[in-house]
Amino acid sequence: MGYAMVNRLIYLRFYLIYLVCCAAFLIIDFFCSLSVMVRHRFYMISVGMILFWHLLFNIYNVYLSGAMAYFTIVTAIFFFSGFLMFKPFYTIISLGVCYLTYIWFINPIFSVGEIVNFSVTICLCILMYLIRYKHLRIEISQANQMREVQQELTDAQRDFRLTIEQYEMIREQESSITFEWDIQEDWIRFSKEWKHYFDHPESIPQFYDFIKNLEQLSSSHKEILLTCMRNIKKGVPYQKYEFMLPVKNGGNRWFEIRVITQTNKQSEPVLGIGILSDITDRKDRISQLEKEIQMDLFTGLLNKASIERYGKRKLSELREGEKLAALIVDLDDFKDINDHYGHPIGDYVLKEAADILRHHAPVGARIGRIGGDEFMVLLIGCNISCMETYAEEVISKIPRIHWNGIEVSPSCSMGLAVASTPNVSYDELYRKADEALYHAKQLGKNRLYTTFSEQTENN
Repeated sequence: MGYAMVNRLIYLRFYLIYLVCCAAFLIIDFFCSLSVMVRHRFYMISVGMILFWHLLFNIYNVYLSGAMAYFTIVTAIFFFSGFLMFKPFYTIISLGVCYLTYIWFINPIFSVGEIVNFSVTICLCILMYLIRYKHLRIEISQANQMREVQQELTDAQRDFRLTIEQYEMIREQESSITFEWDIQEDWIRFSKEWKHYFDHPESIPQFYDFIKNLEQLSSSHKEILLTCMRNIKKGVPYQKYEFMLPVKNGGNRWFEIRVITQTNKQSEPVLGIGILSDITDRKDRISQLEKEIQMDLFTGLLNKASIERYGKRKLSELREGEKLAALIVDLDDFKDINDHYGHPIGDYVLKEAADILRHHAPVGARIGRIGGDEFMVLLIGCNISCMETYAEEVISKIPRIHWNGIEVSPSCSMGLAVASTPNVSYDELYRKADEALYHAKQLGKNRLYTTFSEQTENN
């Protein structure tokens, strides 16, 4: 009875250890946040401990009850190799260690036939494991291939849908040419709108060399296109440029190009897809608007803001030896002309004076209206004597203005200031020209008075 009680206590300890290990496994697995790799190793160690427990339990059981009790370890080995799936190295090592340890401990008790049977059983379990592992690898490989095929189909559908959306966006513009450039093949294909502008075919191979050797294209605009193509090859996602192209009627038109780079699954650029839009009319409208913004609509000269911007820019760009001349022209007693003859005649005199200033101006001069009857003429150069000659000619022409045979006899006074250093600001130059104008009026009007940034001279 005492011997049996000891055995029962040993069995009880075995099962208590088993219970504690299973409880610890469940607690760690449920409550601990483990990474995939750590969790996998944790499972391997846990299953190895369970197999080791069965090994020790069966060794004790064999010593206690004889060789016929070894079937429990066989059940554990069968479960380990038949239902669990770890890497072959770990599984074979675990089964091998279990087998050698078990044989070493129970060799004195087992007969040769029992050892052979146990060895055959272990080999069959390993063979069963390897067959299952091979089939599982095949199944996993096939499943991965299916997922890759499905992903490629999804990517292709998405890419196709994206291309359709791009072309729908393109088609909204009437004068747009769509194109698709295959980077690998260096082959470009244009939509039918291409033939409306150009004599070249809609499909052009070796497109990079075609652009490079196109003689009708200017070097600057050619470089824009070549840079765009190089950027597509680099994978730049979006580009937008404006340039001029020769068209089939012999003229040149402005075009805007917008390009999107398409990539494959490996994020490698494969296509350049975009539009080529005729923006000549838009360019002309913008140019016209810019002129209107800068223009005094009444006289057709530059307005005050535009002539000031020009003067400030030219002063900042003055080089050694250059001078900037500022001539202020003011119609003498213009209010009296309006009061005596009426505003229509006064307006006529203003427009005629503006025409005289514009018609006789030196090459490179800029003329603006800076007040009601006041004008500014700016000229940059090395010799300002031509400005003085110009002023004298205008002074002689202004009094000859007539309106329907009526001798209005207007006159003008002028103040000329010259800056020869970029350190002189536009406001200072304007002030000196205005002071010169004041001196001209003080001297009796209808004359020119000149001042320099370093000295003052009377004329």
